[in-house]
Amino acid sequence: MTKKIARGANFNNPSKKRFSDRFYEKFLRLVMVVVFVAVIVGGEYIYKQIDTPLSRIIVGGEFKHLQKEELANLVNGQIDGGFLSMNLNQLRDQLQGHPWVHEVSIRREWPSTLKVEVVEEVPIARLGKQGFLNRLGDQLEIADNSNLQSLPVLRAEFGSTQDMIQQYQLLAELLIPTSLKLTELQRDSVGAWKASAAPGIRLVLGRDEIAEKIRRLVIVWQSGLSLQSDNIETIDLRYPNGLAVSWKESVLARSDGQILLKNVSSSA
Repeated sequence: MTKKIARGANFNNPSKKRFSDRFYEKFLRLVMVVVFVAVIVGGEYIYKQIDTPLSRIIVGGEFKHLQKEELANLVNGQIDGGFLSMNLNQLRDQLQGHPWVHEVSIRREWPSTLKVEVVEEVPIARLGKQGFLNRLGDQLEIADNSNLQSLPVLRAEFGSTQDMIQQYQLLAELLIPTSLKLTELQRDSVGAWKASAAPGIRLVLGRDEIAEKIRRLVIVWQSGLSLQSDNIETIDLRYPNGLAVSWKESVLARSDGQILLKNVSSSA
């Protein structure tokens, strides 16, 4: 009996095919690992080439009280890396912690330069007889302060300098419609506020609702009290719904035949 063999039949070896697939898969993985390692090594090499030590630090700005040398020393003390690895945010925070520094901008300049621009703080008030405060209530040291004697004076027996400067800024803003300029602000040992304003008017404010009392004063002032500004000695704002005006002792003003009393109460 004769066996017939089918012509054109394909003989595939499954084991060889599986071996080939596994080999190809392993080869691809090996190539990916090699490429990955090359990228890391190459990137690290390039980073190290760029991250050169800083060779030049430039500090700029217009200064009246700060010294560039002092700032340069402060910057040098914070250098903890190279051109790329230097932590600029940390350096900025350190510089802005200085009482005389208002604002800082820092940038890198290729290949190894660091540029630091500083805006100097401005003293906005005196603290007692000797000290000075910036806008945040930080105390400033000023050797030559002869040109700052016109600044308002803040005196505090209660609370912090930050409380004082915040209250001063608030009152100065609220008084803008009256054109009264604060020349002195005091807070006594029990927390009560008093102020003086040009032209020589004393304001007695008490301890609470200071902003509301100033708003009440603005209404009365704009209603006609401003016409007597040169004659006023004290305005007492401690009343819940009004204020009291005390006139200067030397004043005896007449208006339409009527004598102004020394103590007049007004409500608003």
